[in-house]
Amino acid sequence: SNRERPKLHNEPNQNKICSVSSEIQQLSLEETTFLNGRPDAANKKKEGEYQKQVWKGFLIAVPYAASIGGTATLTGTAPNLILIGQLKSVFPGCDVVNFGSWFLFACPLMLLFLILGWLWIALLHGCFTLRVRKKKVEEEAESRVKLVIQEDYKRLGPMQFAEGAVAFFFFMFAALLFTRDPKFVPGWSKFFEKGYVTDATTAVTIVTALFFFPSQKPSFKWWFDFKAPNNPIKPLMSWKRTQETVPWNIILLLGGGFAMARGCEESGLSIWLGSRLQPLQNVPPPAAVLLITVVIAMFTEFASNTATIIIFLPVLAELAVRLQVNPLYLMIPGTVGCSYAFMLPVSTPPNSIAFSSGLLMVKDMVKTGVVMNIIGVLTLSLAMNTWAFYIFDLSTYPDWAKNHINSNGNTSLVDIVNATFSPANVTL
Repeated sequence: SNRERPKLHNEPNQNKICSVSSEIQQLSLEETTFLNGRPDAANKKKEGEYQKQVWKGFLIAVPYAASIGGTATLTGTAPNLILIGQLKSVFPGCDVVNFGSWFLFACPLMLLFLILGWLWIALLHGCFTLRVRKKKVEEEAESRVKLVIQEDYKRLGPMQFAEGAVAFFFFMFAALLFTRDPKFVPGWSKFFEKGYVTDATTAVTIVTALFFFPSQKPSFKWWFDFKAPNNPIKPLMSWKRTQETVPWNIILLLGGGFAMARGCEESGLSIWLGSRLQPLQNVPPPAAVLLITVVIAMFTEFASNTATIIIFLPVLAELAVRLQVNPLYLMIPGTVGCSYAFMLPVSTPPNSIAFSSGLLMVKDMVKTGVVMNIIGVLTLSLAMNTWAFYIFDLSTYPDWAKNHINSNGNTSLVDIVNATFSPANVTL
């Protein structure tokens, strides 16, 4: 116990994950020595296995929390953005889903899922334990953690003017999004004509302000002294910086998804696929929601979230029209279910990053992810059949869904399918 402690801040910065792993192993050996007073091989091995199991829980919790937390806002994940684009394209009259109403629905769901998922991961990986640990060991571990946090905090330094300005615009952006049309109280959008301002209006306004607002604290001395220097100050955002940092591939991917979904609608493919799901007409809507969420959650384990939602959203929209239920009742769980991919490393980029640490095996993610998927499906079904009913008015068949049928020529979907695939129209 008199040997020198390893110093975290002097570790070589070659591989962040590996250096942390080796540090955990060293701490494990020291704790075993403290617990027994002498280095016992069996106790060392047992303590090392326990530390490794807990470390796996930490690694798995990070990507899972990223996937779950992204569902709380419309801008958190690509499937949420695709849902908004699809609603504007397929149901132009739908103005129920906005940043505020989605947050009211998704934030409680996210918190509930996070708590249940945390309990499951903690129980599976031994974070809840009755093992007796000496006070000296706990103090040693806490001092190491505090030292790392304090050093990282000191490296940040004081807040700069540009950082404070960006934080101001960020909170203003969030406030404007939430208060535009919160539904339960009148928002600031009531001062404009209906449909004149959207969430995109707020985003464009804030981003435009970043191109003009200075990145350094301006000086107004030249207002009173004409001889004072008046040097130009760089703005918070420049077009060159925008070109270098904006993920144009994501924008093209989203645009391609909208084009593909529109093609499915115009060609009648989504109508045909919806007709193939005719047996679901005899299934109660809550059971249909549960079944759809399970299917999409399983499908997205092997396919991209974006590709999955692009394929399923047009089909779910047509299926909802056939079932004469609110389209949001099927499209929202399908969208959120795309983010519930926990079983495989290839399911989401966060899963792949955690798996690349080398400390996780596929069986570890499968064993944890199966129960996480079940928890996610059940909590999402609970949310859709409780508070989502009041937020999105899911108990009624809205007029904007009826107008969608009228825009197709006042012809029922069954007639369209029968006319398209009737024997008289088949050329031999």
